[in-house]
Amino acid sequence: MSRSRSISLWLLLSLLFVIASGLAVLAARKDKSDTETLESRPREVPLEGVAVDASRVRNLSLQPEAAKLSKKLGQRFVNSDSDVSVLIGEVATVDARVPVRVVRRQDKLGESVEVTTNGKNLSWSAAAGLNDGPTELDQSLIERIAFDSADAFILAQLRGAAYQIVGKNVRSDLGGADNYDGPLWTVVRVSYAPTVQGTGPESSARLYYINSRTGFLDRVISVAHGEEIEANLEGWTTESGETFPSLVRWSSSGRQIMEFRLVNFVRSSAR
Repeated sequence: MSRSRSISLWLLLSLLFVIASGLAVLAARKDKSDTETLESRPREVPLEGVAVDASRVRNLSLQPEAAKLSKKLGQRFVNSDSDVSVLIGEVATVDARVPVRVVRRQDKLGESVEVTTNGKNLSWSAAAGLNDGPTELDQSLIERIAFDSADAFILAQLRGAAYQIVGKNVRSDLGGADNYDGPLWTVVRVSYAPTVQGTGPESSARLYYINSRTGFLDRVISVAHGEEIEANLEGWTTESGETFPSLVRWSSSGRQIMEFRLVNFVRSSAR
C-alpha cells in the first residue's frame, strides 16, 4: 500500500514538473515574439529638430472629396508641403482691368497667398492672416482669390475645417424636368473653426460645388457683409502637369463684380 502511494506521488510530481516546464517554454516564446514584433515596427521619430518627409507629416486624405479632387489637379499636393504655384493673369472689374500675380505657397498649416496687382502687395497666410493695412476692397480681393479655389478646398483640412456633404447629384434647375441634361454636383460645406481675428476668411463657411461628371470644382458660394457671392470656375486647363481654371467669374445678385483670367502658370518646390 505504501509502495502504491509512493508511485502515485512520484507520478503527480512528474506531471507537475512537465506542466511547469511547458509553461516556461511558452512564456519564453511569447516574450521573444513580442520583442520581435516591437522591434519590427517603424520607430516614431520626434518631429522637432528632425527632417521628416513631408508626406509623413501632413495628411490630405482625411476628407474623401478633397482627396479625390487633389488627385485630378496634379502633383502639387502630393510630393511636398513647400510647393509654390505662381499664376500670372489679369483681374477685371466694372471700372478697370489690371495685371495680377498670384503666388500660392503650401505649408503644414495649409498655405499662404500673395497677390501683387496695380502696385500693391497683398498677402494672407494660415498662420498670420492678412497683412497689415488692407482696405476693404483689398481684403475682398485677397479673400476671393485665396478661398474661392480648389487649392483652398483641399488644404482647409490641415486647419481643422469641418467638411459636410449637403447634397449629391444636385441639379441647377428647380423644376425637376425629366429631360434635364445639365451638370450634377456634389455640394460640400466647409466651415472654419473660430480663429484669431484676421487669420480666417470673412465668410466662416463656403459651399463648394464639385461636378459629378468631370470631378472638377464648378462653383463656390460664400456670404460677405450679408451678401451672397458666387464664384464660377471655368475652362480647366493643364500647364506643366498642374490643372487650374483659366477663368473665374464672381457675381452677386446676378451681377458680375469681378473676373480673373489666367495667362501663365509656373510651379516650383522649395525641396
